Parts: sequence; structure tokens; C-alpha cells
Amino acid sequence: MHATLSQVGAKLEELATTHGVPGAAVAVDLAGETFFAAHGVTHVDHPLPVDERTLFQIASNSKPFTATLVLSLVGEGHLGLDDPVRQHLPEFRMPDSRHEDQVTVRHLLTHRVGWDGDALFTRQPEPPTLDAIFEPMARARQLVPPAGAWTYSNAAFSVAGRLVERVTGDPFSKALQERILGPLGLTRTVTTSDEAIFHRVAMRHVSIPNRAPIALPGGGWQRGWELTPLDVPAGGLISSAEDLLSWLRYWLGRGEGEIPGLTESLRGEALTPEVANYNPVSGQAIGWALRHDPAALVYQHGGVTAGYCSYTLFAPSLDLAAVVLTNSTSGGAVHDAFTKWLVGELGGTPWSDPAPLDPQPDLARYQGDYWGSFGTTRVRIVDGELELVTERHTTDDGSWQPPPEPAVRLRLYERDFAIATGPERFAGLRVDFDPDADRPGWLRTGGRICVRE
Repeated sequence: MHATLSQVGAKLEELATTHGVPGAAVAVDLAGETFFAAHGVTHVDHPLPVDERTLFQIASNSKPFTATLVLSLVGEGHLGLDDPVRQHLPEFRMPDSRHEDQVTVRHLLTHRVGWDGDALFTRQPEPPTLDAIFEPMARARQLVPPAGAWTYSNAAFSVAGRLVERVTGDPFSKALQERILGPLGLTRTVTTSDEAIFHRVAMRHVSIPNRAPIALPGGGWQRGWELTPLDVPAGGLISSAEDLLSWLRYWLGRGEGEIPGLTESLRGEALTPEVANYNPVSGQAIGWALRHDPAALVYQHGGVTAGYCSYTLFAPSLDLAAVVLTNSTSGGAVHDAFTKWLVGELGGTPWSDPAPLDPQPDLARYQGDYWGSFGTTRVRIVDGELELVTERHTTDDGSWQPPPEPAVRLRLYERDFAIATGPERFAGLRVDFDPDADRPGWLRTGGRICVRE
């Protein structure tokens, strides 16, 4: 066994304990050598041990599955990546009826539509089905033009899911099962609680510093434990570390089974950067995000639902794939530290955050108020740093908004790119500003663009 793999269990234990995560599962494949590790329990009140077959919600790790499903249909000639979406979905609409014929299938799968991609979270249609998404998205806000600046879009993947239904004539989950999950033998990857209940399932928890984790029966934008049908293509899969490692092995070229229509050429196109760098460390391929670690180019995705944080990655140059699943709101800190440690150890160059410029350049150009889906972000200069405060929107229509967060201090490490210096739980957070204007027209935080008011 590779020396680093022998440390995986201890590293997971250390990080999960530090961040109060009740249960976590890790799977690693290095050059064909597979290793699993687990920590803790499925539920703090009804504990069962977590293992590599325990099911977790995997949230936005679902997006590469959706992109791959669309690619399989491209490979069979049912549609083209550069087809206008309206060619296949005439009901597709854009805010103010602008840009409707400019949005392509490729734009959906690479977060290049440019609209408020979280509008379906804050104001879900009734019923919350894929065929009901077009009218509310026509009322969403257009942040940047299609094919413009990259901005994360859950709604784009809901549209991609509806596109699958239109082309195949099947519900999205059935098409996913027949074209991806079945052929790859992913028997513990499902989309409903009715299916998940036949397996050991990790319950979601909230972890607060200096307090014991507590089970989270409900919360956030989720109406129940199971995500609504419109959310499934963007984030509704439920899976295990074992299944997800098999999925990643497929992308490394040594998986079992074949996906119909997904030729070697299309797989190569899927991994070609569409946006090489939208900031110094991040880019985008089709479905997969790019992380430019000092040690290797990493294809990756993360995922967050109410009480679950997860991460999947593969790095072809290291012949590495890895999965981290957690059942806690604090799990993001675990998978972030774990995956950076793992890639750094195997690649021989540890991760390091950039050092802020000293002295700081003129910060006045960044000051302003920026509108985003979850609130207005106010940027001010305080003690020679930028301070970022997000004031949640006031709503009277029942729409969901995340809980408030504390002010974040930022320092520039390059022109138009800032990194958080505090509070501690935000350390390493990156905020990007519009580089193409003397007075930035937007900022991007958490992958989402907020436009200057």
C-alpha cells in the first residue's frame, strides 16, 4: 500500500473530530489500488457505524451525472452540444425574453447561462416539477449575458434535466438509471427516499462549535428529506462512497461498464476546459469543475444540501480518484482540508493559499452594493481591508433565504482577486471582482455573481 493511503483513516478521524462531524466516509483509488475509510455514526440518536456502502445525499455532485447523461444523448445523435436550447425546448424562456435563442446546451452544462441560477431555490414553483420551471425562470434576473462571466447555476441543470426528459420521453430518474447507473453497476445510487430506505442511510446533522452535533429533521430550502423533482438533476442524487468511487474510476478509464453513446472523443471533450480559469485556481469543463492545485489539475465537484457536505475528484496526472461524504453542516471543512492534503501529499507539492499583497492597492474601486440571489452584499473599506457584509433580502412571499452570516474581511492577493482573512471559519474563501471595468460591475462569491446596484 502507498504510504499516503495508510494515513487516510487517521486523517479523516482527525478532521471529522475537529469539526464535529458525526459520520464520514472516504474512498480513494490510486493507480488501481482502492482504499476505504469511515468515521463515526449515521445518526447521533440512533447510531449505526458508517461504512463505504452507507448512503448520503451527494447534492451538486449530481451535476456531472446529469452532464454525462446529456453527453450520452449527444453521442447517439439526439442533440448537439451547440444546439440552441429552444430547438429542443420551445418553452424555454429567459428574463425579459432576451437571449432566448443564444443559450446552447453547452452553456447549460458549463454554468454560462448568466442568470440568477438559484431562483428556483428561493421561489420554488408549485408543483416543483421539471416542466414547471420555465415561467419562474423567465422572471429571474439576468446577471451577465450568456457565454459571459462564469456564475454557478443550479437552474441550468434543472433545464438540462428537462431536456433529457424531452429527448428520451422518460422521466429524468428513469433515463439516468437506464443510461448511467445501470450500465456502470451503481446499485446504491438512487434519487428517492423510497429507494434509499432499503440501505443504511446517514442522517443529516447541524454542527455548532463547542456543542454536540444534533440531528436536523428539516431545514433550508428543502421541503423534506428528499429533494423535489426539479432539484434532482442539479443535486438530488443519493449515493455511497463505494458507488461514487466506481463512477470516478470510469472517468479515469478503468471503470466497469460502458455508457451508451459516450465515445472516447466525447469523454475527451467533456474534460477539455471550457473556462480554463475564472480565477487563479478555478475553471470549468462540461459538468466537471477544475481545481488548479499546485500538485495537479483536479477535476472535481462539491455538494451541499441541508446537513450534508460531499466532494468527488479525480486527477489523471496522479492516477487518483477520491470521494469524501459527510453528514453534517460542517463537513465542508473536512472535505476541503482532506482533499487538499491528499493531492498535495501524492503530488509532492502542498496546497497553500496566496499571500495578500502588501501594501494593499487602492481599494476604493471595489466599494459598493451588489445584488445577489440571497441578499445584497455591501463592500466597504474598514481598517485598510475590504469588509463584505451580506444583508438577506426581506421577503413576504414565503421565499427561502439562507440564515445571516457575519461580516468577512478580505485582502487582495492580485488585482480583482481577494481572499478572506477572517473570521476563521471563512479563511481561504475567495472573492472575485469584475476585471473588465474600472468600476467593477459585479463580484463573485461562493461561485455566484452579484451585480452592482
